[in-house]
Amino acid sequence: MDEQVEEIYKQVADRITAEEFQARVEEKVALMAGLCDGRTAAMLVARDLGTVEVLTRIGSIRPEMGNVTFQGRVISVSEVREFPRSDGSVGRVVNLVLSDETGSIRVALWDENVELVRSGDLKVDQCLKVRGLAKEGYAGTEVSLGRGGGIEEVDLDIKPRQAAYKIAEIKSDMSEVSLVALVVDPGEAREFVRKDGGIGHVRTVLLGDETGKIRLTLWNEQAAMPIEKGETIEVQNGSCRERYGSLEISTGGYSTVKKSSQKVQFSEKVVPISELKPGMIASVSGFVTGLGEVRQFQRDDGKAGRVANIYVSDETGRIKVALWGDHVDSLQGLDLGYRAEIIDAQAKSGWNEELELSCGWKSRITFAPPG
Repeated sequence: MDEQVEEIYKQVADRITAEEFQARVEEKVALMAGLCDGRTAAMLVARDLGTVEVLTRIGSIRPEMGNVTFQGRVISVSEVREFPRSDGSVGRVVNLVLSDETGSIRVALWDENVELVRSGDLKVDQCLKVRGLAKEGYAGTEVSLGRGGGIEEVDLDIKPRQAAYKIAEIKSDMSEVSLVALVVDPGEAREFVRKDGGIGHVRTVLLGDETGKIRLTLWNEQAAMPIEKGETIEVQNGSCRERYGSLEISTGGYSTVKKSSQKVQFSEKVVPISELKPGMIASVSGFVTGLGEVRQFQRDDGKAGRVANIYVSDETGRIKVALWGDHVDSLQGLDLGYRAEIIDAQAKSGWNEELELSCGWKSRITFAPPG
């Protein structure tokens, strides 16, 4: 049973078996000719069983869900912000952050609902039930409480999540993400030109823990902080996006990044060459068993590019590895028999459907002489 479907089933488990519930969900999907997903079908089945309101856990809320109902404890309230509307009137907005045992989410209150904060009716540490519209905000998923929404205090003792996320728990479009992880690659700060003509700084740091790896994007002052490989850092209130097929955490004005004394275990997962499949982003370790020439080509933007092929073998097989751009420079002085470690390359079907590894800007490559 899908995780989101199972979450809804738990709310009606006293009325129907899991098998029958799943069968009804599949029947709903079939009747609607695939026009609804499993979660929507499960909600319809729950309503058929007499459940008026289906609750969603905060950690499961995603922008594509549309209208959601959830419960959480208020852990922060922002200042009221006023802004000019296109018709000349003044709009008002205030953000609450609600949390339950699965995660946290930002809730935006607009215009007349702002008075609930100003009057003191809504405040930190209250437990609330919220009905609103899930959407993609500037810092991950958020819920907007518009005219069709509702908010009420509930007599519950909701325990907010205290533990930081493990990397494997982080999903696309999550907001209010906190984690403690090891610096696998500290990256370097780069300058860029802002839209207003000013100079900004950005840095991509690769983090790892015992469950996996993820990239962290730091901006401006945070990009300049001293970070070394092997250190542990703590990130609070980041947001997660999917970029180029991989998840990436980005920091913003609400985020903090600091060093931590906590010990985090991380080891690179090496995939045997024989187990590589097209589409995988994987790391391999072996020996250089073939060297090709450097080839130059013209990119779509008219600039010159470079690519070179090598072959790497381990005890399970042999594979062609394509090195693109600056990775070509690592071939200087390389010879057959050198030890090769290739991290985060993508397996693809190449010429004549031959499987190969493609090393792009996210890949890390090291060679070491034999012995």
